[in-house]
Amino acid sequence: MTNTGRQGGCSSWTENTGSNWTAVSRARNVLGLVDEELLMGVMAKAPRLSVFVMIGFPFDHDQLIRRIADRLSGGGDGGVSEFRKLELVNPHYGRARVRSIEYLLNHCPPGLEELLLSISFGSRAELDSEGDFQDDQPPQQGQEQEQDEQEQVEGMLLSVDKNLVRKTGTSCTDDLHNRTWKLKKLSIGGDLGGPGGLIWLPLLRRCSQLQNLSAQLFTDESLTELASVLRSSCPDLNELTLQCMTGGSQADGQIAQLIQSSRAWKHLSLSFFHGFGPLSTAALIHQHSTTLETLILRECDGFCSEDAQTVLSSCVNLRTFQAMTSSGTEFSSTVYLDAREMVDSPWVCLGLEKLKLVITGIARPDLKKDQYGMRLAGPLHDGTIQGYEMQRIVYNQLGKLTRLQELWLGHDTPDLDDEENYHPTEVDGQWRYIDPDEQFECLEFSLRSGLDLLRGLTELRLLNMDRMNIRVGLSEVQWMTSNWPKLEKIVGLVVQGDVVPKYVQWLYDHRPDIELPRVLGNFTTAFSSRLV
Repeated sequence: MTNTGRQGGCSSWTENTGSNWTAVSRARNVLGLVDEELLMGVMAKAPRLSVFVMIGFPFDHDQLIRRIADRLSGGGDGGVSEFRKLELVNPHYGRARVRSIEYLLNHCPPGLEELLLSISFGSRAELDSEGDFQDDQPPQQGQEQEQDEQEQVEGMLLSVDKNLVRKTGTSCTDDLHNRTWKLKKLSIGGDLGGPGGLIWLPLLRRCSQLQNLSAQLFTDESLTELASVLRSSCPDLNELTLQCMTGGSQADGQIAQLIQSSRAWKHLSLSFFHGFGPLSTAALIHQHSTTLETLILRECDGFCSEDAQTVLSSCVNLRTFQAMTSSGTEFSSTVYLDAREMVDSPWVCLGLEKLKLVITGIARPDLKKDQYGMRLAGPLHDGTIQGYEMQRIVYNQLGKLTRLQELWLGHDTPDLDDEENYHPTEVDGQWRYIDPDEQFECLEFSLRSGLDLLRGLTELRLLNMDRMNIRVGLSEVQWMTSNWPKLEKIVGLVVQGDVVPKYVQWLYDHRPDIELPRVLGNFTTAFSSRLV
């Protein structure tokens, strides 16, 4: 049994195979300056190592990566590796090389079940080229020495491969590329795709047992390539966490192809996919409505109110549903559920445990002006009794979710960097921040409006009402603490700079175990030159 741990700035390696041998590397190991001899010694003295975790992995050191890869694959001496989990991370900026990553992936132990590779934000896998030396200058003496060492390593590897051919009739390269892997979980952090595409796709083609994939995509082409490989090579994949870092919009058809790449999604988490449409939603419901347990859509513009209602009224086994966007300069806050969609289509996901979704379209006759001081107008603010009727419809639906642990109806963190959100005041040099996403057409969480219809949420631990216009008083918080015995946190009651209201003071005095984080409301700030 092998354990790895970190204390302070050091990384410790402990191997217990009867000799009680222990080695501790220096703090410089964490910074990526690896003590090669110590590292190779640790790996050589721990032949039955099953878990290998390295913080500060030298992605930009070709020779050392190859030595580590050879040791991981069995030592290069015919030994059998017992590695089940590899976690190779470097949180510091560096230059990862495509050929090194490819070599590492091609030498993963055949019995490996979990692999995590991660480079820092801003780093990327690059092809080796003359661009390594600027202005066409020849390499310096140290660089020549490194090249010589690399050629020696490649010569030794070629010699090993030739010996293997003489003994078995099969080259090492052929064996590696034809090998079937037992990998069940793969996580790729950072831009390890390479300029020529996803360099880890060949590994996926040999991972027929893969169940869980987490990665970041930096080109739209990689999205199509990934969907094709998953569909043809990974039939058991049912968990996917994907971030699209292209910064632009994707075609609805591309997203639909990705969703169709699995026979049955169980957990699906997508971030920064801007382009959801009818094809994506149809693919999601048609193939996965009976298997889907987790659907998380972070900043996925285009997923509309009708789509949200379709998911909630179709996915019977859904346990977690999160679909929320924040305001920004390029993509607007468009993901919400209009309460009027809920009238004729009840939710079927009665086992839901976590819900994060803006529900709007609710008349609030009690509110007369918006955050800018302008009179609220339109059918949702006509002052009729219909406002409370609609709220009760929403409360009734939420009240059926008796397993709910987290109810998050408020927006994410407001955008404090957008200059358009700051407005001049009468005081010279002061500006007032006004939140453009403050909610008015929302539940007011008052007993008068139907809060008591949520009495069945006895498992509730978190309630988020941030950036919502609510009418909560002493009676409401007393009701919450009485009917929700497991409540641990309420967000949206305490606003920075405001006088503490009586109901908040009551919670401080009688339920100090309930966390009440301070949130940011509209505020004034000193003059800033950036707002001129």
